[in-house]
Amino acid sequence: MKKGKVFLIASALLVFLRVGMTQQAFAQNGIPSPDSVAAPAAVATGKTCIDCHGALVEKKIKHKTETEKGCADCHTPTTAEHPTAKVTLEKNVPDLCLSCHEEQKDLIKTSAYVHSAMKEPKSCVACHSPHSSAFKKLLVSSRKDLCLSCHNKAVVTKTKTTTNYEKLMKTSKTLHPPFEDCQKVCHSPHASNDSRLIDSPFPVNTYLAANSDSFGLCWECHGQDMIEKPKTKGATEFRNGETNLHFTHVSGDKARTCMICHNPHATSTDHLIREKVHFGSWDFNMNYAPDDSGGTCLPACHGQKRYTSIKAVE
Repeated sequence: MKKGKVFLIASALLVFLRVGMTQQAFAQNGIPSPDSVAAPAAVATGKTCIDCHGALVEKKIKHKTETEKGCADCHTPTTAEHPTAKVTLEKNVPDLCLSCHEEQKDLIKTSAYVHSAMKEPKSCVACHSPHSSAFKKLLVSSRKDLCLSCHNKAVVTKTKTTTNYEKLMKTSKTLHPPFEDCQKVCHSPHASNDSRLIDSPFPVNTYLAANSDSFGLCWECHGQDMIEKPKTKGATEFRNGETNLHFTHVSGDKARTCMICHNPHATSTDHLIREKVHFGSWDFNMNYAPDDSGGTCLPACHGQKRYTSIKAVE
């Protein structure tokens, strides 16, 4: 056999082994090999996508493609001369992402309100890494840091202006735990049929007929006994002896929404009690003063009231 033929066979074998090793490495990480997308370049140079772009998939959580095409699920090299030639996306974002993520596509299509972040130029990739991430759901940072990267100022939309939540978080004494970590339990990050981007029921009116189903969002974390039992020793700490004062406020034909007394995000007082109660065009001081046995409040709705919890009684 001539030396030239031996050299060509050996070269081809090296390319085959190199590609095979890359495929095995990707298989161990649960994702298809990207070598097919650079097949022309691989033959010419003996390299695959991962050889040059390994940093993109080095983090713990990796984007799993839907087919065995690997990188070619999303990318198309324009010529056989890649890596010097440009690599394009199969479709523009978010259409590219939604071509696989059917559930999110249907949600966005059928929802009355879409998170404004989805309409930004970067869309999905502003929040999610398309390759790999150290965070669940391929987020580009922790959920809290990600939310506050936009909500660090008042966000103005056509219908409302949202609070500067980063400032509220830093200046408040009491933080609602889901807000402190920006948990998904309260708000949908993509779309919802509620303008507040919540997925569970919560009333928009100040007063309503008492119905525990109206407060489905609260029951994601709290127990319904809080507003269903007139007497209790443990459903809530807002008690006068065994008298459930949450039930007192959220019962009858003119039940009060939680939002009258509580801020669902953060406050400068204990128990997420608001400093002021909003009623129509007026704001009344709550004058809430907790103490070791219970507390007092003196809003405009009634004279000063004192409650003593059952813990103090016992």
